[in-house]
Amino acid sequence: MTVLVTPDEMQEAEQTLIAAGTPASVLMRRAAESIAAWIIRHVPQTVGLPRKAVAFVGPGNNGGDALVTLALLHEAGWITEAVLFGREGFGTLPATEESLEAIAQVPASDIGSPDVILDGVFGSRSRASLPPDVREAFVIAHEMRRHHSTPLVAIDVPSGVDGRTGEADPQAFPADITLCLGLPKIGLVQLPAAEFVGELELVPIGIPAPDLPIHRPRLITEDVARTLVRRRHAFAHKHGTGRAIVVGGASTYFGAPRLTAEAAIRAGAGLVHAAVPTSLVPVLAAQVPEVVLAPLDDTDGRAAVASIMTLLLTHPDNPPALVVGPGIGRDERAAVLLDELFAHTGELPVAEQPHTIIDADALNWLSLTGTLPTGIADGRVILTPHAGELARLLKCERGDVEESPLESALAAARKYRQVVFLKRGYAIVAIPDGRAWYAPRATPELATAGTGDVLAGILGGLLAQRYSLEDAALMGAFIGTRAGRMARSSRGTTGVVARDVIHFIPAAIASISEPRLT
Repeated sequence: MTVLVTPDEMQEAEQTLIAAGTPASVLMRRAAESIAAWIIRHVPQTVGLPRKAVAFVGPGNNGGDALVTLALLHEAGWITEAVLFGREGFGTLPATEESLEAIAQVPASDIGSPDVILDGVFGSRSRASLPPDVREAFVIAHEMRRHHSTPLVAIDVPSGVDGRTGEADPQAFPADITLCLGLPKIGLVQLPAAEFVGELELVPIGIPAPDLPIHRPRLITEDVARTLVRRRHAFAHKHGTGRAIVVGGASTYFGAPRLTAEAAIRAGAGLVHAAVPTSLVPVLAAQVPEVVLAPLDDTDGRAAVASIMTLLLTHPDNPPALVVGPGIGRDERAAVLLDELFAHTGELPVAEQPHTIIDADALNWLSLTGTLPTGIADGRVILTPHAGELARLLKCERGDVEESPLESALAAARKYRQVVFLKRGYAIVAIPDGRAWYAPRATPELATAGTGDVLAGILGGLLAQRYSLEDAALMGAFIGTRAGRMARSSRGTTGVVARDVIHFIPAAIASISEPRLT
């Protein structure tokens, strides 16, 4: 798993590698080769025209990375230009003299309409402040993006961002992609820096991770997800691939359990029951025919729980995962239902207690008591709050959570002795023993109604397949963010709706579990 490091820790690891015999020039060349390969692969070409790259180049190694990248792009047929800041010439770099001489030096006002703009002004150890001339150049870059859809790519960190604290100059480089060299910098997943990072992608350059405490937060990378996902057996059947029961729904929230149930199916659960009020059954039956509907009493919470427990215990050899809360509401029926349901499941032997997702208004119910009912074993539940819900769980202000999201998620994990999945730009998975992970990217496209219900369904579908709570949370974070990214690529950031994310869940899972065949 990829540990999040401070810039000082990254520099120390780099110096250790150099002292062991790897020249700094070799590391720079590796970085530039990876950056150039990424750009060539992802930046489209207009038929019949050469592509053009512009780099903003600073005085340090970050600027050197940018210049060597330009030299490699020139060798691939690109037009290359550099805007220098505080740098007298190119210096000695690991690139051919011919390729370096082909890079034109221009002022920021004369960059024209490039196909990509690279930020190599300041590295991860820079302060969160920018000189006026750099700010002006970044304004030009932003206008290029606005008017010509020019992608903005930061090398290692966006200039004007503190890679340690997450502080940021208001005019920091507004990257679409940050190609982080070696290991991810811890400041990049914190606000306000995260607003300038865009997509965070790692560029391996052969620097081993430093020896850090196990409780240091980590990033959930594709490699992590690949090690967790399991291959489905050739003779698998629906009962063998797991059951999930979604408990939720109310007269004004019939869409939530529908989204959760369908997401659980798409995440791989073999059989999903939607335990919803009887009045909602016709609506859900028409929308998601693959879901098995379990009608509950519309007014009597205790009667509803009796039906849920019957369903829960129908196949004791195949215990289901429970997803409780989507659209359940806050009325008296919901409160009684939740009181009774968790009292009953807490009475079961620990081995028979279902792995459970507590989501949405079930979290608000939990916040009223501040503790799970007696009998619910440690490590049986994933709590999925957003910042406001987590504040209620911790009896603090929302602003406290937003200021210290990692510490708040860990505090809730310790308090409730369960896994906490904090839904935010970079989602956080917190474990009661003090370990924590960040999701691999921010997800502005998920800022729309219903996507939290979809996430609950993904987690429930994974728990149904007998993944542990921790593994399900890590995979759910990766799958959810990748499905969101795929939906954004299809619909645009502001056009994504929750059903779009569901549509891409299978593709997101396939990207880490299926062979790449044409």
